[in-house]
Amino acid sequence: MTNILALDASSLYCSVGLLHSGGFDFKCNQSPRAAARELLPMVDALLKKAGISVSDLNLIAVSAGPGSFTGVRIGLGVAQGLGESAGVEVIAVSSLAHVAYEASLATGKQAISVFMQARDREYYFGSYQLFPEKSEFRVITEQVVGSESIPHSRLTHKLANDAGDWVLTGDALQNLLEKGLKYDAGSSILRFTYPGVSSLCELAELMKKSGQFDAHQVAQANYVKAALDYSKS
Repeated sequence: MTNILALDASSLYCSVGLLHSGGFDFKCNQSPRAAARELLPMVDALLKKAGISVSDLNLIAVSAGPGSFTGVRIGLGVAQGLGESAGVEVIAVSSLAHVAYEASLATGKQAISVFMQARDREYYFGSYQLFPEKSEFRVITEQVVGSESIPHSRLTHKLANDAGDWVLTGDALQNLLEKGLKYDAGSSILRFTYPGVSSLCELAELMKKSGQFDAHQVAQANYVKAALDYSKS
């Protein structure tokens, strides 16, 4: 059984989850400033409850943003410190990809577009595909766009026209729909909720199995600043 610790301090919530032989346990603090003082105590409590130590972990997953600047850095620092102290691999997971992966699990759809609020009149846009038969979760694109140039969902169809109907979600989606964002008739809207650390464990394990991360690369914050197109990689 794989033991996976997941840390997420990238949003309004500070969450820690532990997947282990006895099941899955998690702790969540809804204070936006709780990460600095609560993250390590929550980790210690979950490890103690499961009867394991950091050295028993097979993987540490951490949300790398985009999101709360301070929270992301604290989460990465804790994850790296734990990983280095016990020789455990650390995977930094895009928070946009995490939202998309949980949306895919919730809907059963394989193609997801995510719209999240960035800076004033700017938005994070990400497009993703899940290939269950290949145990692969693919990032098509992650970019920052202005409200006047939000990609139409038909663009994502061109990037991955074998994906079927798309699901659109994200905390900025409703605002963008009110601004006139259009989408294909075959696509659907999923009400946004912050993803849980259980799916963060699953996504990190999927990324490791499919070779989508370099174990020798230091986990870094995901500062999405410009168009990053992964469709040809």
